[in-house]
Amino acid sequence: MSHAYTRGALAAMALGAALISTSAVFVKWVGIGPTASAFWRMGLAAVLLLAWLLRGEMRRAWKPDARVFGLLVVAALFFAADLWMWHRSILYVGVGLATLLGNFQVFALAAYGSFVLGERGGWRLWTGLLMALAGLALLLAPGWEGFDARFRIGIAFGLGTAVAYGGFLIAFRAGQAQRAHVANEAMLWWLCLLTAALLLPMSLLGGEALQPQGVRDWSALLAYALIAQVFGWLVIGRVMPKLPAGVLGLCLLLQPLLSYVWDALLFGTRLGVVELFGLGLSLAGIFLGLVRGQTRREPATATS
Repeated sequence: MSHAYTRGALAAMALGAALISTSAVFVKWVGIGPTASAFWRMGLAAVLLLAWLLRGEMRRAWKPDARVFGLLVVAALFFAADLWMWHRSILYVGVGLATLLGNFQVFALAAYGSFVLGERGGWRLWTGLLMALAGLALLLAPGWEGFDARFRIGIAFGLGTAVAYGGFLIAFRAGQAQRAHVANEAMLWWLCLLTAALLLPMSLLGGEALQPQGVRDWSALLAYALIAQVFGWLVIGRVMPKLPAGVLGLCLLLQPLLSYVWDALLFGTRLGVVELFGLGLSLAGIFLGLVRGQTRREPATATS
Protein backbone atom coordinates (compact mmCIF):
# COMPACT_ATOMS: atom_id res chain seq x y z
CA MET A 1 0.00 0.00 0.00
CA SER A 2 1.49 3.37 -1.01
CA HIS A 3 1.93 6.18 1.50
CA ALA A 4 -0.34 8.43 -0.61
CA TYR A 5 -3.06 5.83 -0.62
CA THR A 6 -2.62 5.32 3.10
CA ARG A 7 -3.04 9.05 3.70
CA GLY A 8 -6.21 9.03 1.60
CA ALA A 9 -7.63 6.09 3.53
CA LEU A 10 -6.62 7.70 6.82
CA ALA A 11 -8.34 10.96 5.88
CA ALA A 12 -11.49 9.10 4.82
CA MET A 13 -11.55 7.11 8.05
CA ALA A 14 -11.13 10.26 10.13
CA LEU A 15 -13.96 11.87 8.17
CA GLY A 16 -16.22 8.87 8.78
CA ALA A 17 -15.49 8.91 12.53
CA ALA A 18 -16.19 12.66 12.63
CA LEU A 19 -19.50 12.16 10.80
CA ILE A 20 -20.80 9.50 13.17
CA SER A 21 -19.61 11.51 16.19
CA THR A 22 -22.51 13.90 15.49
CA SER A 23 -25.16 11.21 16.07
CA ALA A 24 -25.93 12.02 19.68
CA VAL A 25 -26.13 15.75 18.94
CA PHE A 26 -29.12 15.24 16.64
CA VAL A 27 -30.85 13.10 19.26
CA LYS A 28 -30.57 15.98 21.73
CA TRP A 29 -31.84 18.51 19.20
CA VAL A 30 -35.09 16.83 18.15
CA GLY A 31 -38.27 17.40 20.14
CA ILE A 32 -39.80 13.94 19.73
CA GLY A 33 -39.24 10.89 21.94
CA PRO A 34 -36.04 8.81 21.92
CA THR A 35 -37.57 5.75 20.23
CA ALA A 36 -39.36 7.88 17.65
CA SER A 37 -36.12 9.66 16.72
CA ALA A 38 -34.43 6.26 16.34
CA PHE A 39 -37.26 5.17 14.03
CA TRP A 40 -36.83 8.24 11.84
CA ARG A 41 -33.05 7.77 11.73
CA MET A 42 -33.43 4.27 10.33
CA GLY A 43 -36.54 4.92 8.24
CA LEU A 44 -35.16 7.99 6.49
CA ALA A 45 -31.82 6.24 5.98
CA ALA A 46 -33.64 3.33 4.31
CA VAL A 47 -35.34 5.75 1.91
CA LEU A 48 -32.05 7.50 1.11
CA LEU A 49 -30.22 4.20 0.55
CA LEU A 50 -33.03 2.93 -1.68
CA ALA A 51 -32.22 5.66 -4.20
CA TRP A 52 -28.64 4.35 -4.25
CA LEU A 53 -29.78 0.76 -4.71
CA LEU A 54 -32.07 1.62 -7.62
CA ARG A 55 -29.07 2.45 -9.77
CA GLY A 56 -28.74 0.01 -12.65
CA GLU A 57 -25.60 -1.81 -11.51
CA MET A 58 -26.96 -2.29 -7.98
CA ARG A 59 -30.34 -3.82 -8.83
CA ARG A 60 -28.92 -7.31 -9.23
CA ALA A 61 -27.09 -7.22 -5.87
CA TRP A 62 -29.71 -6.44 -3.26
CA LYS A 63 -31.49 -9.68 -2.32
CA PRO A 64 -29.83 -11.90 0.36
CA ASP A 65 -30.50 -15.61 0.72
CA ALA A 66 -32.56 -16.98 3.62
CA ARG A 67 -29.59 -17.54 5.94
CA VAL A 68 -28.16 -14.05 5.45
CA PHE A 69 -31.62 -12.52 5.81
CA GLY A 70 -32.06 -14.38 9.10
CA LEU A 71 -28.77 -12.93 10.37
CA LEU A 72 -29.95 -9.47 9.31
CA VAL A 73 -33.14 -9.93 11.33
CA VAL A 74 -31.09 -10.88 14.41
CA ALA A 75 -28.80 -7.90 13.80
CA ALA A 76 -31.82 -5.59 13.52
CA LEU A 77 -33.25 -6.89 16.81
CA PHE A 78 -29.99 -6.08 18.59
CA PHE A 79 -29.67 -2.73 16.83
CA ALA A 80 -33.21 -1.70 17.75
CA ALA A 81 -32.44 -2.52 21.40
CA ASP A 82 -29.16 -0.63 21.08
CA LEU A 83 -30.83 2.55 19.78
CA TRP A 84 -33.68 2.30 22.30
CA MET A 85 -31.16 2.35 25.17
CA TRP A 86 -28.59 4.67 23.64
CA HIS A 87 -31.04 7.46 22.83
CA ARG A 88 -32.26 7.41 26.43
CA SER A 89 -28.70 7.42 27.72
CA ILE A 90 -27.98 10.51 25.58
CA LEU A 91 -30.94 12.35 27.08
CA TYR A 92 -30.16 11.22 30.65
CA VAL A 93 -26.36 11.60 30.89
CA GLY A 94 -25.37 13.75 27.91
CA VAL A 95 -23.85 13.43 24.46
CA GLY A 96 -20.24 12.75 25.44
CA LEU A 97 -20.68 10.23 28.24
CA ALA A 98 -23.39 8.25 26.42
CA THR A 99 -21.13 7.91 23.38
CA LEU A 100 -18.16 6.87 25.51
CA LEU A 101 -20.24 4.20 27.24
CA GLY A 102 -21.39 2.85 23.89
CA ASN A 103 -17.75 2.39 22.89
CA PHE A 104 -17.40 -0.18 25.67
CA GLN A 105 -18.82 -2.55 23.03
CA VAL A 106 -15.22 -3.60 22.31
CA PHE A 107 -15.21 -5.39 25.67
CA ALA A 108 -18.62 -6.98 25.03
CA LEU A 109 -17.21 -8.41 21.81
CA ALA A 110 -14.13 -9.60 23.67
CA ALA A 111 -16.31 -11.35 26.26
CA TYR A 112 -18.17 -13.14 23.44
CA GLY A 113 -14.87 -14.19 21.89
CA SER A 114 -13.58 -15.45 25.21
CA PHE A 115 -16.63 -17.30 26.54
CA VAL A 116 -18.22 -18.50 23.30
CA LEU A 117 -15.35 -18.83 20.82
CA GLY A 118 -12.65 -19.74 23.32
CA GLU A 119 -10.34 -16.89 22.24
CA ARG A 120 -7.57 -15.58 24.48
CA GLY A 121 -7.81 -11.88 25.12
CA GLY A 122 -4.14 -11.17 25.74
CA TRP A 123 -2.62 -8.42 27.82
CA ARG A 124 -3.98 -5.60 25.64
CA LEU A 125 -7.57 -6.57 26.31
CA TRP A 126 -7.32 -6.99 30.07
CA THR A 127 -5.14 -3.92 30.54
CA GLY A 128 -7.50 -1.93 28.34
CA LEU A 129 -10.56 -3.10 30.26
CA LEU A 130 -9.04 -2.11 33.61
CA MET A 131 -7.98 1.27 32.23
CA ALA A 132 -11.40 1.95 30.70
CA LEU A 133 -13.21 1.04 33.93
CA ALA A 134 -10.81 3.11 36.04
CA GLY A 135 -11.29 6.06 33.70
CA LEU A 136 -15.06 5.70 33.87
CA ALA A 137 -14.87 5.63 37.67
CA LEU A 138 -12.86 8.87 37.62
CA LEU A 139 -15.41 10.45 35.28
CA LEU A 140 -18.30 9.56 37.59
CA ALA A 141 -16.77 9.68 41.06
CA PRO A 142 -16.59 13.47 41.61
CA GLY A 143 -20.33 13.97 41.27
CA TRP A 144 -21.76 10.52 42.00
CA GLU A 145 -23.49 11.47 45.26
CA GLY A 146 -25.27 14.33 43.51
CA PHE A 147 -26.47 12.32 40.52
CA ASP A 148 -30.21 11.60 40.49
CA ALA A 149 -31.87 8.29 39.65
CA ARG A 150 -32.40 9.37 36.03
CA PHE A 151 -28.65 9.91 35.55
CA ARG A 152 -27.78 6.55 37.10
CA ILE A 153 -30.33 4.80 34.89
CA GLY A 154 -28.69 6.58 31.94
CA ILE A 155 -25.36 5.02 32.90
CA ALA A 156 -27.00 1.58 32.93
CA PHE A 157 -28.61 2.27 29.54
CA GLY A 158 -25.21 3.32 28.15
CA LEU A 159 -23.57 0.09 29.28
CA GLY A 160 -26.57 -1.85 27.98
CA THR A 161 -26.02 -0.12 24.65
CA ALA A 162 -22.50 -1.53 24.53
CA VAL A 163 -23.81 -5.08 25.06
CA ALA A 164 -26.60 -4.72 22.49
CA TYR A 165 -24.26 -3.18 19.95
CA GLY A 166 -21.82 -6.03 20.46
CA GLY A 167 -24.65 -8.49 19.67
CA PHE A 168 -25.52 -6.49 16.58
CA LEU A 169 -21.92 -6.56 15.34
CA ILE A 170 -21.62 -10.31 15.79
CA ALA A 171 -24.78 -10.97 13.73
CA PHE A 172 -24.13 -8.31 11.10
CA ARG A 173 -20.52 -9.35 10.54
CA ALA A 174 -21.66 -12.96 10.15
CA GLY A 175 -24.15 -11.82 7.52
CA GLN A 176 -21.50 -9.78 5.72
CA ALA A 177 -19.17 -12.78 5.66
CA GLN A 178 -21.84 -14.86 3.90
CA ARG A 179 -23.42 -12.21 1.71
CA ALA A 180 -21.88 -13.53 -1.56
CA HIS A 181 -23.17 -11.33 -4.41
CA VAL A 182 -25.14 -8.97 -2.16
CA ALA A 183 -23.68 -5.44 -2.10
CA ASN A 184 -22.62 -3.98 1.23
CA GLU A 185 -24.95 -1.01 0.57
CA ALA A 186 -27.81 -3.48 0.25
CA MET A 187 -26.91 -5.08 3.59
CA LEU A 188 -27.04 -1.64 5.19
CA TRP A 189 -30.39 -0.92 3.52
CA TRP A 190 -31.92 -4.14 4.83
CA LEU A 191 -30.59 -3.34 8.30
CA CYS A 192 -32.17 0.13 8.21
CA LEU A 193 -35.49 -1.18 6.92
CA LEU A 194 -35.76 -4.04 9.42
CA THR A 195 -34.66 -1.89 12.36
CA ALA A 196 -37.17 0.83 11.46
CA ALA A 197 -39.91 -1.82 11.25
CA LEU A 198 -39.05 -2.91 14.81
CA LEU A 199 -38.75 0.61 16.22
CA LEU A 200 -42.14 1.74 14.87
CA PRO A 201 -44.28 -0.48 17.16
CA MET A 202 -41.84 0.09 20.03
CA SER A 203 -42.42 3.82 19.70
CA LEU A 204 -46.19 3.51 19.47
CA LEU A 205 -46.42 1.09 22.40
CA GLY A 206 -44.28 3.50 24.43
CA GLY A 207 -46.79 6.28 23.83
CA GLU A 208 -44.38 8.48 21.88
CA ALA A 209 -45.64 10.85 19.20
CA LEU A 210 -44.09 10.02 15.83
CA GLN A 211 -44.81 13.31 14.09
CA PRO A 212 -41.76 15.62 14.06
CA GLN A 213 -42.54 19.17 15.16
CA GLY A 214 -41.70 21.72 12.49
CA VAL A 215 -38.68 22.44 10.32
CA ARG A 216 -36.17 22.10 13.18
CA ASP A 217 -37.13 18.49 13.93
CA TRP A 218 -37.31 17.47 10.26
CA SER A 219 -33.92 19.09 9.54
CA ALA A 220 -32.25 17.40 12.52
CA LEU A 221 -33.73 14.00 11.69
CA LEU A 222 -32.80 14.21 8.01
CA ALA A 223 -29.25 15.27 8.92
CA TYR A 224 -29.09 12.44 11.49
CA ALA A 225 -30.06 9.85 8.88
CA LEU A 226 -27.92 11.27 6.08
CA ILE A 227 -24.75 12.23 7.97
CA ALA A 228 -24.50 9.62 10.72
CA GLN A 229 -26.30 6.58 9.30
CA VAL A 230 -25.71 6.77 5.54
CA PHE A 231 -22.55 8.79 4.83
CA GLY A 232 -20.73 7.87 8.02
CA TRP A 233 -21.34 4.15 7.78
CA LEU A 234 -20.66 3.95 4.03
CA VAL A 235 -17.35 5.80 4.34
CA ILE A 236 -16.17 3.71 7.31
CA GLY A 237 -17.34 0.44 5.74
CA ARG A 238 -15.40 1.08 2.55
CA VAL A 239 -12.12 2.27 4.06
CA MET A 240 -11.91 0.05 7.15
CA PRO A 241 -10.21 -2.94 5.45
CA LYS A 242 -7.48 -0.66 4.04
CA LEU A 243 -5.97 0.44 7.35
CA PRO A 244 -3.92 -1.46 9.97
CA ALA A 245 -5.68 -2.12 13.26
CA GLY A 246 -3.61 0.34 15.31
CA VAL A 247 -4.29 3.26 12.97
CA LEU A 248 -7.92 2.23 12.69
CA GLY A 249 -8.29 2.17 16.46
CA LEU A 250 -6.88 5.68 16.78
CA CYS A 251 -9.25 6.97 14.09
CA LEU A 252 -12.27 5.40 15.76
CA LEU A 253 -11.39 7.12 19.03
CA LEU A 254 -12.26 10.37 17.28
CA GLN A 255 -15.93 9.47 17.70
CA PRO A 256 -16.14 9.54 21.53
CA LEU A 257 -13.53 12.30 21.73
CA LEU A 258 -15.39 14.58 19.30
CA SER A 259 -18.69 13.79 21.02
CA TYR A 260 -17.27 15.46 24.14
CA VAL A 261 -16.20 18.42 22.00
CA TRP A 262 -19.76 18.78 20.61
CA ASP A 263 -21.13 18.36 24.13
CA ALA A 264 -18.97 21.24 25.38
CA LEU A 265 -19.53 23.54 22.40
CA LEU A 266 -23.25 22.99 21.92
CA PHE A 267 -24.58 22.02 25.36
CA GLY A 268 -22.13 23.63 27.78
CA THR A 269 -20.83 20.42 29.38
CA ARG A 270 -17.54 20.96 31.20
CA LEU A 271 -15.11 18.45 32.69
CA GLY A 272 -12.80 19.07 35.61
CA VAL A 273 -9.19 17.92 35.82
CA VAL A 274 -10.10 14.54 37.35
CA GLU A 275 -12.82 13.92 34.76
CA LEU A 276 -10.48 14.86 31.89
CA PHE A 277 -7.89 12.42 33.19
CA GLY A 278 -10.61 9.77 33.46
CA LEU A 279 -11.72 10.44 29.88
CA GLY A 280 -8.16 10.06 28.62
CA LEU A 281 -7.70 6.85 30.58
CA SER A 282 -10.95 5.37 29.24
CA LEU A 283 -10.05 6.29 25.65
CA ALA A 284 -6.63 4.69 26.05
CA GLY A 285 -8.26 1.54 27.43
CA ILE A 286 -10.76 1.40 24.57
CA PHE A 287 -7.88 1.80 22.12
CA LEU A 288 -6.13 -1.24 23.60
CA GLY A 289 -9.40 -3.14 23.32
CA LEU A 290 -9.78 -2.10 19.67
CA VAL A 291 -6.31 -3.31 18.70
CA ARG A 292 -6.41 -6.52 20.75
CA GLY A 293 -6.89 -8.56 17.54
CA GLN A 294 -4.08 -6.92 15.60
CA THR A 295 -2.29 -10.20 15.04
CA ARG A 296 -5.53 -11.80 13.77
CA ARG A 297 -6.34 -8.64 11.72
CA GLU A 298 -9.74 -8.45 13.37
CA PRO A 299 -11.48 -5.26 12.22
CA ALA A 300 -12.40 -2.65 14.79
CA THR A 301 -15.80 -1.07 14.47
CA ALA A 302 -17.45 2.25 15.17
CA THR A 303 -20.39 2.50 17.50
CA SER A 304 -23.96 3.54 16.88
